[in-house]
Amino acid sequence: EETLVLLEQAKEHWKDTNWLLEGRRYSACLHSCHQTLEKLLKAAIVEFKDKIPPKGHQLESLARETSLKMPLEWHEELAEITRHFWRVRYPDMRRAVYTKREKVMPTYEKTREIYLWLLKKISK
Repeated sequence: EETLVLLEQAKEHWKDTNWLLEGRRYSACLHSCHQTLEKLLKAAIVEFKDKIPPKGHQLESLARETSLKMPLEWHEELAEITRHFWRVRYPDMRRAVYTKREKVMPTYEKTREIYLWLLKKISK
């Protein structure tokens, strides 16, 4: 049941991510990318480890906790998505860095790739 709750939250965040991207709300889009993956990774911890996921927000750490065999380069990508999550919370970074679609698209695309992979793993 907890897996389903987290899975539904992740799907809702992914819808928000796409809406924010199309609405040119780029910093909020990156924040939502992080939330999407955080909920999915926590769902994987519940599903595959049968335990309550930690309260933290570090995606790389959550990924390790799942014990899923994911590509090694994704761990650095997850760490970078977490860094974006922290940066977009500050107005100076939001205004200076996250102002153009091309700046956020690499993170959006990587989030999409990991999202679809995790979704497939959890939905089996």
